[in-house]
Amino acid sequence: MPTIALASSETSARLPAPWLVPAHIKPPAKPLNRLAFVAKFVRNPLLVVPQAAYEQDFVPFGGRTPAVWITEPSLIKAVLLDQRDKFQKLLQIRILGPLLGKGILTSEGAEWKWQRQTSAPMFRHHELMTFVPTFVKATGELLARWSSAPQGSTHEIERDMTRVTFDVISATLLPSADATVGAAVEHSTGLFQRAGGWSALYAIANAPKWLPKPGRRAQRQAIHNLRSSVAAMLRERREVAQERDDLMHRLMRATDPETGAPMNEEQLIDNLLTFYLAGHDTTAKALTWTLFLLAQSPEWTSVLKDEIAHVTSGTLVTAEHIDRLVLTQQVIKESMRIYPPVPMMSRQAVADTMLGPHAIQAGMSVFIPIYALHRHRARWHNPDLFDPTRFAPDKEAGISRYQYMPFGAGPRICIGMAFAMIEATAMLATMLQSARFGVADGHEPVPTARVTLSPGGGMPLKVWVE
Repeated sequence: MPTIALASSETSARLPAPWLVPAHIKPPAKPLNRLAFVAKFVRNPLLVVPQAAYEQDFVPFGGRTPAVWITEPSLIKAVLLDQRDKFQKLLQIRILGPLLGKGILTSEGAEWKWQRQTSAPMFRHHELMTFVPTFVKATGELLARWSSAPQGSTHEIERDMTRVTFDVISATLLPSADATVGAAVEHSTGLFQRAGGWSALYAIANAPKWLPKPGRRAQRQAIHNLRSSVAAMLRERREVAQERDDLMHRLMRATDPETGAPMNEEQLIDNLLTFYLAGHDTTAKALTWTLFLLAQSPEWTSVLKDEIAHVTSGTLVTAEHIDRLVLTQQVIKESMRIYPPVPMMSRQAVADTMLGPHAIQAGMSVFIPIYALHRHRARWHNPDLFDPTRFAPDKEAGISRYQYMPFGAGPRICIGMAFAMIEATAMLATMLQSARFGVADGHEPVPTARVTLSPGGGMPLKVWVE
């Protein structure tokens, strides 16, 4: 296999030349008719994003409810930053509001701002680095479970990553003594997301909320189970006399700067549930897809193992190692380009405006297909190739923050971005110190948009632990 020479401050490596074209969506060459659009959207919203969105900047679609795909960085910047007062998250609020209420992800304006300011101190860099031992410990426990199975056994990696990242969020930002919460959250989140396609379709079509839809009963039960689980954790915390400075404690102590009032019960549940779900699911998906890519690329697996051994000298990964694991982070970033944890986002115009030369009317939906943005033919060289060298420090500096958006962009960029990167780096490095992965025979996962980017059919991988 050809290699590329790369010198870094830590080590000099021969990096594999890009050759791997991993599983990806084949977009429709032409816009779909209404029936085909509905059928494909409900199955997987990525299937309706046309080829034009991978090649052009502004692609109108829709009929009675006009909408547009945008993939040009300056247009995205206008929506998310420059003209953000003219665009709101109305579809996202309709879809996720029944579950997340008016938490930090599903609120607007001053209500969002004070919740964000309350949470921000927990995500300072020095605070996050103190969590590295927890990341490493949780990963070590997962490795021990894998090692108890025969070498080369197939494991459901998406499930394993979901559970280990939930263990992490429960041990760091939102601790709970209730060991049943994780399983309840995993099961109920799956139920909620399976009905998500219909919820999103109804929202786009502006269908009446009372209109019957498939999966409504299961979705309502999932919402009840999730919110009840978090309410029970909140009661548990209030019954414990000992205080600890974690995110749950800070949210309970927070007060509205305008009124001085603390968060009420519903607001606390809204935010705790938001952080539980967003705080582990996106990282779980990023690690799942990263391991899938490495399972197909023994060359990059070898490069990372060499880097990790050089940086750590065979010891446990610590906070001091994170920034020195340069190639490991490049692989994670490239994985999130190919398989963005959140593959699509939208805003709705609340006033008439212009996006560049394009007129936008109030009520129009603007969709940012992050999956297509990350594979845009005009902005990425050979975008379907797995090539972590795109994120070498000298190259990464030239990538617009509105061209690469695994955590969103603008003022509402994911508050947990740094947490997720540190967590993913520590956990991946710990796994690769003693494990390697292979693709299960005959299985090719389909990237499927379910709020986050799930592998259709699961992610069975073979695992060997040294």
